[in-house]
Amino acid sequence: MGIGENIRRIMDEKQLEIAQLSRVANIPVETLEEIISGKTEPLASELLKIANALGVDTAKLLYDRSFEEKRALKTTPAERVRVKRRDNFKYESLAPYYAGKHIEPFYLEIYKTDRPDLSQHEGEEFHYVLDGRIKMRVGDEEFILESGDSIYFDSSLPHSVVSLVDVSRVIAAIYNPGSMLQVTRSKKMRDLIQAARYLKNKALVLVCPDETSLRAVNKAIEEEIVSIAYLVGSRKQLESLPETLLVYKKRYVFEFVENSAEDYELHCAYRGVEVLKEHGAQMIMKGKINTANFLKAILDRKKGIRLIRRLSLVSIFELPGLNRLVFLTDPGINPELFAGNDLNTSIDIIKNAIDAARAMGVARPKVALLDANEMPSSKIPTTLYEKELSQMDWGDAVVYGPLSYDLALYPEAVKKKGLKNNPVAGRADVLVVPHIEGGNFLYKAWVMTMGAEVANIVLGAEVPIILTSRSDSDMTKFLTICASAIYSNYLRSRKE
Repeated sequence: MGIGENIRRIMDEKQLEIAQLSRVANIPVETLEEIISGKTEPLASELLKIANALGVDTAKLLYDRSFEEKRALKTTPAERVRVKRRDNFKYESLAPYYAGKHIEPFYLEIYKTDRPDLSQHEGEEFHYVLDGRIKMRVGDEEFILESGDSIYFDSSLPHSVVSLVDVSRVIAAIYNPGSMLQVTRSKKMRDLIQAARYLKNKALVLVCPDETSLRAVNKAIEEEIVSIAYLVGSRKQLESLPETLLVYKKRYVFEFVENSAEDYELHCAYRGVEVLKEHGAQMIMKGKINTANFLKAILDRKKGIRLIRRLSLVSIFELPGLNRLVFLTDPGINPELFAGNDLNTSIDIIKNAIDAARAMGVARPKVALLDANEMPSSKIPTTLYEKELSQMDWGDAVVYGPLSYDLALYPEAVKKKGLKNNPVAGRADVLVVPHIEGGNFLYKAWVMTMGAEVANIVLGAEVPIILTSRSDSDMTKFLTICASAIYSNYLRSRKE
């Protein structure tokens, strides 16, 4: 069944009318009708909103199966899904609609080529030759396999395969214990990964790749989040990367910059922006380059990326005990919410966070302006500004402040303090801190003490900017690319 049929079936089970789903998901009835009828595919943000509104995970909409649901699934030849991975292969997934699988079974047609692709990834593989004759290299060993032969190997070893006849047909089973859908502990983050995988043909520009940043991009390619990666740097820098990391050579486009220039990093950053514009890439990512140089090119008024608002950082969490994503801003870019006592700075930061929440499937974001006390007071000037912001019209979002941290997130605290009829208290999706120190403290407490998973997006430009730190975990970098892919899809939909 398609997405529209799955939505209709769940609506029937829950006895929901389309008008009710429209109100809860905050999607026009006309758009829902087109999605349900199969006339149009939902945006990633709409997919997430519908899943939230129906109380199911995204896998249920995509595959008619919840991620943790146990069952058997038959796949007919007509239901196989063609997967584009290598030029000399034809891949067909033999279990495309089984969500959360640890083993990926494929039917392969392998063709002759003089340049077999080298692959290397965590896990194990099994290949059985149905007909034909293939040559497989695993590590330093070479194997010739004919009809009826099979091979099992550790796929962390470099491996390649080529047909020795015009075409060979193979059944392959690939076990990947490192699949991020399996590794993530967070149900909502799993939904983001599924939504990002649902998108097609996402291109990313990586400026001055190093081992940690390229490893994150490779994971995004492996998980089918990124289709093309433009790698910008000097020939020496790019060619010095370990061969074991350059595992998707047909997915990389090398953009060489002369490294003799005094301002080499700056030249790389400017070239990265040019490549983004020339090829219509959806994301730009910082590698081993000074952040100031990276942002200087992006913010250049003539040659940079067009800005929609002031840049700000939004960090996306799923916290223990809260069955929703929580968006924290700004823990890393803007020193204060009210720079120079100017409300315009705060409006941009809040609007960026609202857009991030909408893109990730929050139908009507509830925004809490955090402070030390929920009572406005001249002794804490920021609380007066927050009260003023609360009185503004924010469209389909609700903004309220000041609110203390406990009152923003936890209904029990709201009940104990007797706070009534507050539209945000105890249900906040977005937390806005008055100063960067507070955001930074919360961020590190959640990540380092709670062990919460996080994705970070820099917003305000016409494409999301990925500013990962070397201290970020592989999961954080991967989730950041996922969230950025979803957000870029949201931005493009607003242009159309």
